[in-house]
This record gives sequence, C-alpha cells and structure tokens, in this order.
Amino acid sequence: MQAGSDQSRNGRSSGSRESLMEVSGSSRSSVAGKREVDLYVRTYITLLQSSGAVSVASLEPAHLTSASSLHAGAEEPEPDFSAFLYSAQRIPQCIASVQHVILGQTLRAFVREGYAEVETWQAVSAPGRRRRWYWNGEEILAAYIASASDLDDLIPSIVAYQFEWNKMNRLLEQQPEITALISLAARGTIPDDVDGTLIREALLLEVADWERLVSVWGASFWTMLNLVATTRKRIDFRMLGGTFLGYGRSTRTWWRPVMNRLADLNMRDRPIYFVSSNTHSIVNTLSGVAT
Repeated sequence: MQAGSDQSRNGRSSGSRESLMEVSGSSRSSVAGKREVDLYVRTYITLLQSSGAVSVASLEPAHLTSASSLHAGAEEPEPDFSAFLYSAQRIPQCIASVQHVILGQTLRAFVREGYAEVETWQAVSAPGRRRRWYWNGEEILAAYIASASDLDDLIPSIVAYQFEWNKMNRLLEQQPEITALISLAARGTIPDDVDGTLIREALLLEVADWERLVSVWGASFWTMLNLVATTRKRIDFRMLGGTFLGYGRSTRTWWRPVMNRLADLNMRDRPIYFVSSNTHSIVNTLSGVAT
C-alpha cells in the first residue's frame, strides 16, 4: 500500500529521486548527477503548475540531460527496448491511443475541471504499477496522483515511452515495404518467419527483445505495432490543480475506510505497517535478507 506517511516534508519519498534517475552508462553520465536530476524534477513540477497542457516533447531535453540508467540508450539511434518495456509495464496499454494525460489528486479536482464523469470511464491498469487509471476510450487517460513521488515515477515513464515509440516510428517510416507487412498483419495476414525476421531487423531488435515484446502485447501485438508504424506520439500532460495540501486530502480519502475497518476489528490501537507494492519487501523484512 502506498502511503503519504513515508514521505519527506516536501511530499516526496526520500529515495524517489535516486530511483527516478540512477546515473550510469549514458554518454552523458560523466557530467550528469544530482543537479541534473533536480533540474528535471523542477522542470516538470514547474510546468505542471501552469494551467495549460505540457507536451512530453518539452520535457525531453531535461530527460536526456539527467542521463538515467533506466534509459541509457536514449541518445542511440536504435531503440532502447529495455527502457521502452520498463515504461510500458508502468502505463496502461491504452497509452498507445492516448494523446492527453490528465492528473488529479481527488475526484473533486476532476469535477472542477469538467471531468465529472471520469470514474465512469473504463478502469485500466498497468502490470508494473498500482494506480487508479481511467480511459475515455479515445484520446484521454486520467490518473490519480497520491504523492509527489507518483510524478517522479509517472512522468519519466511516459517521456521514455514516447521517446522510444517515436524512434521506432522513424525507423519504419523509412521502410514502407515493412510498414505494408505490418499493416497486413494487423488485418489478419500474419507474416511468415522470413517476413517476421525482416520486420524485427527493420526495428533493430534482437530476437530476445522481439519475443519479449510479443509476450507483453499478446493478442494485440500486430495492432500495437501497426500503431507504432503509422502514428507519431505527441502526448501532453495536464495537472488539475495539484498542491501539497491536495496530497494530504488524497491520503485522508483512502485512509478513512482503512480506519473504519480497523474499528470493526477492534484494532485501532494496534501498530500499522505499510508495505510497498513490491511484495518481496515483506520477505526481506521478516527474514533479514536485506540486512
């Protein structure tokens, strides 16, 4: 369970910046460090405080300068498939069709900005991150943000996703015969092994990476790849009135039913332990493995 209680005074968990942008491996790694990471964080926090939408493209320079080890191949011409897959696991698959991501701390924030029906939209999820997401079935994806560290996870993930998507799009744009094969596959004419190899090589992917992508996208594989081939991603964000006080209200919203349940069980005076979304942390704590 994610909680506000483990955050530092500024609303961001103590390790969030380190996990956000671990520095290594990149061509910029010799000069990038905490200052560049802090610049990246300040950039998107400042831009999201404006009333308008913030394009992902406007964050790409700061993203590159931070030289994340999780996106070590950002400046390479071939796709950084590990970064793409890492990001894809933390965002609902419908992001492939989304152009606008709206972020809110409470339902009240969405209602105030004209999205009163947001919780009637399709509830979607991401395999690598628990978060409340709602998709309108078209171009808008809504996400509830419970803490500042949520932004440290979400923003770089979507920036890396768009960055690598557009790399693959540019590669396929230059090879119309490959794009035609992908289009046929999306309509049901699955390519044979020879044509499949041509498509994989056109994307500069190793066999193992190709197989991982097939596994992640499953039955939607060719439809998704066709979107990559035909669509340039231009996602933007909009924060709906986010404040640090809003994070406190958001925490109280989910804490209230927890307290009610504890009262039902006569356990309100018992200590409460919050476990992160990584369930192996329970084993680490109880077994002493981490120590």
